Amino acid sequence: MKKPELLAPGGSFAAALQAFEAGADGVYLGLGDFSARKSAVNFSMEQLRRIRELASRRGRRIYVTLNTVIREDEMPRAASLCAWLDALEVDGVIVQDIGLLSLLAGSFPRLAVHASTQMAIHNDDGLRFAEEAGIRRVVLSRELTLEQVKALRDRHPAIELEVFIHGALCYSFSGVCLASWALTGRSGNRGECAQICRSVFCQEKNREAAPFSCRDLALGVDVLKLSEIGIDSLKIEGRMKPPEYVYHVTRLYREILDRGNLLSGEELDELRSNAEATFSREKTTGYFNSSHGRNLITNGYPGHRGISLGTVTEMRGRQVKLRLASRLSLHDGIGFWPIHAGEPVIFAVTAILKGTRPVRFALAGDTVMVPLGEEAPLPAVGTEVRLFSSRFLDRPEPKEAGFPAFKIPVSLEVTTGQGAISCKVSSRLGVFTFSAPVTLLDSTGKKSFKEILNQVLGESAGSLAGVKEFLSVNDAGRPDDAIFVPPSELKKLRNGLHAALESWLLEAVEQKGRAELDAPGALSPPAPLQAPTDTAAFSDRSLLSPNPTPFATLDDVRKGSPALSSRAGFVVVPLPPVMMEEKEWGRSLRQLCADNPQERFALGLNNVGHVKLAEGLAGYPNCFFFVDYFLYVANRAALSYVSKRLDRLLFVYSWIEGGDNVWGPGGAPPAVVRIAKDYRPALFYSLGCYQRHALAGGKCQDGCPQDFAYGLKQGKNSFDVIVKDCVTYLIQKPKEKNHAGSLGPKNQSDR
Repeated sequence: MKKPELLAPGGSFAAALQAFEAGADGVYLGLGDFSARKSAVNFSMEQLRRIRELASRRGRRIYVTLNTVIREDEMPRAASLCAWLDALEVDGVIVQDIGLLSLLAGSFPRLAVHASTQMAIHNDDGLRFAEEAGIRRVVLSRELTLEQVKALRDRHPAIELEVFIHGALCYSFSGVCLASWALTGRSGNRGECAQICRSVFCQEKNREAAPFSCRDLALGVDVLKLSEIGIDSLKIEGRMKPPEYVYHVTRLYREILDRGNLLSGEELDELRSNAEATFSREKTTGYFNSSHGRNLITNGYPGHRGISLGTVTEMRGRQVKLRLASRLSLHDGIGFWPIHAGEPVIFAVTAILKGTRPVRFALAGDTVMVPLGEEAPLPAVGTEVRLFSSRFLDRPEPKEAGFPAFKIPVSLEVTTGQGAISCKVSSRLGVFTFSAPVTLLDSTGKKSFKEILNQVLGESAGSLAGVKEFLSVNDAGRPDDAIFVPPSELKKLRNGLHAALESWLLEAVEQKGRAELDAPGALSPPAPLQAPTDTAAFSDRSLLSPNPTPFATLDDVRKGSPALSSRAGFVVVPLPPVMMEEKEWGRSLRQLCADNPQERFALGLNNVGHVKLAEGLAGYPNCFFFVDYFLYVANRAALSYVSKRLDRLLFVYSWIEGGDNVWGPGGAPPAVVRIAKDYRPALFYSLGCYQRHALAGGKCQDGCPQDFAYGLKQGKNSFDVIVKDCVTYLIQKPKEKNHAGSLGPKNQSDR
């Protein structure tokens, strides 16, 4: 049985290095642009080259995240980055934007494309889309059970599947979330998530809670089940976490995967304890064992909780007496929750007394006295003290300059003529030539001139390029071992070659990015509806669904036209972003079109899987399509892609978070419709039922109607929480009349 890849987060060079030290097979990381973790340290191009070289030498893999929605004016920069990643031969690029997907698949075929979990691929149609789009690997949505993952694995053996096994969870389905943008102007689809799901809301009867704050995923030994069913990659979340977290969590799963049942309970407990001491929320297996989610929500403190250090058994002035449940060292971070406090008081250990003797560290089972921090209140006897950071778990800070940088591999063909040496360099970026005059003399040492050239010209300590293949052609009219060129001239040739080559490579990368973006036929947007006023009729998105929720239900489709909205001569069916019952949806939509040939239906697509669903309805001439607001289109490459894939495409909603300037100075193409600014979309779309997890202790009630409505408040904002068919929607209510129509910040394109 093939062992799955263990993939760890690289939020910084130090974190990526520690991932490899702990046994990760691969690391995923972001650059300064287009990373869904913009607040992580991320990588410069020089750092990427260094970690790429380290991975190459150790037989490990590097994946780069370009997993944000990309505006039209940003596509040239994105194309340039793709050219760089292609030249550096990274092992894969993780994407969300379908325009970037199109660019990569068409112009950089040697770069493996991975579909980000933010593509929300969760069913057969989604995987069929991925297979046809040239995607090598899909990061599956985290809301799938083991049985669902196994079924997808069995039905799609050719495509690689990746599954998250540890780390933070989004409440909204697979990142299908607009809450951060709508409430703060910081788009989660741009790497700036404000984590609205972690914040406190006021429920009915003024009870404050954090009803959308998920526990952290921790599958532990259950990852062995994923290994057994043939999952290709197991992914640890955490690009915002420190190197210590990355090391110890990776070490935990490395040991589980390598040793399995041979790992003793005591060893497993120690590995878990080390990992949790670096960062720990309350834990859950998420949807792994239950399609409804199990122990999904915590109303407790959403930050690092540490591990138990002991309980206060005695107070002596401002010192606490503890019997240690874990190791303790000077300068560790410890703390406790004061009574009725929402956050812990954390302070550094400045002294440890074992009896009357000061010590630098103590072990589990020891009884010690520890002074409180200066600002800490006095805890009561019986208060639990927790360890928030441990010097025992520190990892050394790397000296990055000591790690050699990866060189763009090139082939070098050197032709020695009677008065000059010519060099022809071939790479993924094209062919470059360089020549210089030389003085040919007779050699007296009988040393191979080919070997001399290989040794001298292949030296490139500070060069961007590295010679991987060398070919020497002798046109000098004399035997190879009879040729001599003064060393000073060879050195001058080498320096000139590598300086000119580096300049050419830098320009070639930029040119390749621009050329691919400007390729003929790159854009072929669809025609608008029969009259310009028809597309304008769809700008009020609130008129497209008769439900309090923004999407049609299966029941609506089965009831037909009376249960659906009509607009501009079409019966509108906005499809939900998640379709676990995709076969039933397909049957019901085909039946709807077949039973009502006199009607024209407009189906709204909110997931890449819907593209395949739409293609399956091509035989029904009364079935038309539009791209709805959860299938983000923010650039002409994306627009071109969907228009080529879909017959009878009516129009495309512009990326809802993008504002007025998403399409640049030229404005949006005519087939693009801007949603009215006063529309209030679903901020969350979640399979974590609010009724079950926030109000009923994680259990479903008998005879549940699967239909609830509640109100929430947060500051001046009011919200409707709607549960329909076990799906939760959070929708912001209009504010007072002085603020109406102000969804998101006024200058949305600049946030």
